[in-house]
Amino acid sequence: MRRLSPVAMAVGLISAQGMASANPVTLDFEACVETALGKNPEMTVSQQRIVQAESALAEAEASRMPQITASLTGTRSNDAMNVFGMKLGQRQATFADFGFADFDSTNPNLLSVEPDDLNHPGAHNNFNSRLEVKLPVWNGGKIGSYEDQAQAMIAAARQGDEATQQYLTFNVYKAYEGVHTARAFIDVAKQAMEAAQAYVNTTENLVEQGIVVRSELLSANVHLSEAQTHYEQALMEEQIALDNLKMLMAMDENAQIEIGARQDITLPEHTPDSLSQQAMTANPQLEALRAQTEAKRAAIAASEADKYPSFNLMARGDANDENLGFDSTSYTVAGVVSWKLTDFGVTSNRVSRARAEAEEAKAALQSKTNQTRLAVRKAWRMLKVAEKRVVSNELAVAQAEEAQRLIMKRYKGGIATMTEVLANQAQLDKARADLVKSQYEKNIQKAKLRLETGAMSLAQL
Repeated sequence: MRRLSPVAMAVGLISAQGMASANPVTLDFEACVETALGKNPEMTVSQQRIVQAESALAEAEASRMPQITASLTGTRSNDAMNVFGMKLGQRQATFADFGFADFDSTNPNLLSVEPDDLNHPGAHNNFNSRLEVKLPVWNGGKIGSYEDQAQAMIAAARQGDEATQQYLTFNVYKAYEGVHTARAFIDVAKQAMEAAQAYVNTTENLVEQGIVVRSELLSANVHLSEAQTHYEQALMEEQIALDNLKMLMAMDENAQIEIGARQDITLPEHTPDSLSQQAMTANPQLEALRAQTEAKRAAIAASEADKYPSFNLMARGDANDENLGFDSTSYTVAGVVSWKLTDFGVTSNRVSRARAEAEEAKAALQSKTNQTRLAVRKAWRMLKVAEKRVVSNELAVAQAEEAQRLIMKRYKGGIATMTEVLANQAQLDKARADLVKSQYEKNIQKAKLRLETGAMSLAQL
């Protein structure tokens, strides 16, 4: 089981204190990931699957060991056969118990006499103390198949745990990047709002000077109201992004947190083909499915074990006494060979079902392999497009800023209208927003490529 790192434990303690006070807790990307890996319930689910698989292996290995059973049985009966058997077990049987008291050698019908002591004995007690040992020797390879299956499931669970860690890391990065992106949108909206306020102030002066008409001022005020609405919306998006990040870290929704600097993700120089090949060998989800397929194959062998004979040993020690005690002891040793000749299709259908499950797992692996190849190609292409968009949007922002500077100069000179100013400002706002969006998309696609190629762990970043 993954233990909470010192960072995560400190975050848990500080966040609890942060709820009581107004001081927010500052978390960088590493602290966010460590907290999520230590506290997110998905990690508990993943780790318990490992525990289950390890317990299944220990159970299978323990099946090779002898089974030792101790028992104590108390019996009281007046059944003729039971009483005679109990006395024999206690080694207390006498000639009288055989009915010799009714033996009369002069009786010509001696052979027809029914001995009363034998047929109608009095009630008798017996306390049987038993220690029995059963040792499995060969059961068609079933135990070995169970061990193979459990070992494969352990491998699958561990790879699944790694996949969960990387997926959580990816989602934390996405949320963490989402907060920074929301704040970038806030900056864009704030710039637009400040510009809109400046247009209102400028237009008021120009109206007083008689250079522009009052309708221009009305247009400027409408634009300011829209800019303020966009700013409020950007603030709301920031809170949603923070809530998403706190949810991933299993933190209280009212906890006050602040995030650290933006996390840059780099990609080594690769081609789509090399990245796809890396995904085939390093993606933990694929590795987990491969191990699950091996477990299904082992289940076939376990089902087929019932077709073969089995051989087991048994040793038993008994003590029989009329009272609690060990006066009469005995032992029994046995070797048992058994072979199920037919069960009218139970075993064969069980094998058929196991084969079908193995084929299903194999097909699921192939399907996931194809999906992973496609995801790598898609993320690669989207990354390349996003990189070009970033460059294009940076140029668009620079050009829009210069265009706005020029048109504002014309507006102050009474040459351009407020409609032209606002139209150009809208283009500038859109260019800035598009730049923020393309930067976010570029970073997410890099993270997506790392996730698909099995390189999204904190250590690899």
